Amino acid sequence: MKKFMQVPYELSLSQKIFTSSYYAFNALNNPERGDLVAALGDVTGFKAGQNLVKRMKLSENGRYLLKNKPIISKNTLNFNSLQNFPEGSLGKSYYEYMIEYNFDTDERPTVQFIQDPNVAYAILRYRQVHDFWHILCDLPPSLLGEIALKWFEWRHTGLPSCAMSALVGPIKLSTSDRYTLKQRYIPWANEAATTCQDLLSVHYEENLDKQVNDLRNELNLKVIRV
Repeated sequence: MKKFMQVPYELSLSQKIFTSSYYAFNALNNPERGDLVAALGDVTGFKAGQNLVKRMKLSENGRYLLKNKPIISKNTLNFNSLQNFPEGSLGKSYYEYMIEYNFDTDERPTVQFIQDPNVAYAILRYRQVHDFWHILCDLPPSLLGEIALKWFEWRHTGLPSCAMSALVGPIKLSTSDRYTLKQRYIPWANEAATTCQDLLSVHYEENLDKQVNDLRNELNLKVIRV
């Protein structure tokens, strides 16, 4: 099983101030640059990451993940075999989603600036399960779908980088999509993210054969269908 490698160093306070300003400015001007947004998340996400670790420690699955720190990759998922899973299963849905949108499981940015191994892993895990959350929340990776998911993630994780994307992203939406976001998706995100179980503690690799709707029910995760 491929496992998490601890990052080499952590920034000093002065470095964090400078680096967060640099990455915030560049991420706002280049929101499509996942590496910039991820780096901003590293610099600003330590406190929220500590809270994520505390929450993960409350469940057996969360404790298992923190102890073993498994990595989600095409190799660990045996990606090509997922196409043979039953229709409607998490594995088959994930395979079809990644193929349809030409996404690569191995392209999620690593954690650069957090030395605490549990916090670094929690933030990396969040990035690696992002596409599973798209599936569970029934949100496509369109601009509206991404921003709606960022609202959900902000409320569910408390990560500042999610807040920035959720608050700044709507600027690029059309008037009709901003209305849909405000009237439908934000109320949904505010409720669903706070009433579902901890999605970061889900061992997705062990639930690939489970029907997506069944997993949603287990997690008490409500979805909105437009």
